[in-house]
Amino acid sequence: MPGREKIMTKQEKTALNMAKFIRDQSLLLLEKLNELDMDTAADMCERLHEDAETLWLAMRDQLGEE
Repeated sequence: MPGREKIMTKQEKTALNMAKFIRDQSLLLLEKLNELDMDTAADMCERLHEDAETLWLAMRDQLGEE
């Protein structure tokens, strides 16, 4: 039905929270690597963060906003 929100199961909410945590932590790691001038690792981490962001957004869109 249009306008009716799906209620997330506990497992779905946990998975979405895990994806959000990975997204947030990868950004923090990227900041640290940049501070340490670890360019190669920072480049890898930037790709990781972009993938984590894409994953979280896709999961959020499929499961619904928390």
